[in-house]
Amino acid sequence: MNIAIIGAGFTGLTAAYDLLKKGHTVTVFERDSKPGGLAIGYKEKEWGWTLEAFYHHWFTNDKAVLDLAKELNYPVIIKRPKTSSLIDNEIFQLDSPTTILTFPKLSLFERIRMAGALALLRYNPYWKPLEKYTAASILPKAMGEKPYRILWEPLLRNKFGSFTPDISLAWFWARVTKRTPSLAYPEGGFLRFVEALAHTVEKNGGKIIYNADIEQLTSGDEKVDLGKHGTFDKVIVTLPSFAFLKIAPSLPDDYKKSLIKLQGIGAVVVVMRLKEPFFADNTYWLNVCDTKAPVLAIVEHTNFMDKKHYNNEHLIYLGNYLPKEHKYFSLTAEELLKEFDPLLSKINPTYKKSLIGVTKFSVPFAQPIIPINYSKDVPSFDTPLPNVYLANMQQVYPWDRGTNYAVELGEKISHHITETP
Repeated sequence: MNIAIIGAGFTGLTAAYDLLKKGHTVTVFERDSKPGGLAIGYKEKEWGWTLEAFYHHWFTNDKAVLDLAKELNYPVIIKRPKTSSLIDNEIFQLDSPTTILTFPKLSLFERIRMAGALALLRYNPYWKPLEKYTAASILPKAMGEKPYRILWEPLLRNKFGSFTPDISLAWFWARVTKRTPSLAYPEGGFLRFVEALAHTVEKNGGKIIYNADIEQLTSGDEKVDLGKHGTFDKVIVTLPSFAFLKIAPSLPDDYKKSLIKLQGIGAVVVVMRLKEPFFADNTYWLNVCDTKAPVLAIVEHTNFMDKKHYNNEHLIYLGNYLPKEHKYFSLTAEELLKEFDPLLSKINPTYKKSLIGVTKFSVPFAQPIIPINYSKDVPSFDTPLPNVYLANMQQVYPWDRGTNYAVELGEKISHHITETP
């Protein structure tokens, strides 16, 4: 078959890689000048490695992507960085049973109760019964009001805002279940890794066309027409659902409504470059447990990967998930830093003295909203248009978005279209 794939992110390139191994002809169309999708990276001229526009890492149980790296013979670094939480203007390391059980803001009974509730979730293999409940209704009852109020509710509210009361307990289960103390990272950065995957696709006979904007998709009984880009036997669309609706106006109204109801939020990230460390305690990931805080997380990437790869600079992400209408999307990196400065200065009063520069990245869709009983609404790979298939992050449920599930999704859609008559 002659197959087109729209999008050169991890899903599209993995699908291409798999389909080529099965003997099909594959062309990938990417509107950007580089592969990667939401894991796209960039590089300052002084750096040896690339850096992600939006912070990324892998867990050590991310089997799909780690198996792909092994198959490509691509080196992966595994380390155990420090994860902490900012609570009442104090930083506490909270990344192991020991640190949770010694957390001084809770009584011994509250710590044990919270640890027990988290353990029950983590080691429960059955997510389906959980999806009919919201996290906000069950967690306070399971772990206690105070642990929920000072630790978990601020994180949920900072991430999901007004959607917080609707978020399924199954989403929270997936986050707890998947976490591992050690984390993995592709040598050279995610861009280097996805470029290696793209190179393998091309080496195996696939074609990747960059700066290619698909304006309209038309499906007939036997072929799918991509306008000036030609006709194909089958087309896989890996774009967000709203983008699929734009290029496929002939989709029936009931199907359009089913995709429109699937909501999501965007991301705004500022990358801050410093001459000196930001955190004094070598924290990699700081969860900000304060609903009034201007950022959700502060991530010092160079407390995970060695600063020598980045000209000995200290690289810090200041991250937020926000609805696309939020004012942060229209602010510059410098304006955002002013918004964040009161919080940053409390943590490190002298950080601005070593500031090299700031860069802003934003995307309108980065995190699906997962309400109760979401499994009933997950889109099928098959669309109403003959030989047109959809594969995007709203279909990785019950898992959360991430490159591991993008790889897994690429493998699944490859299998699906080759098994479909």
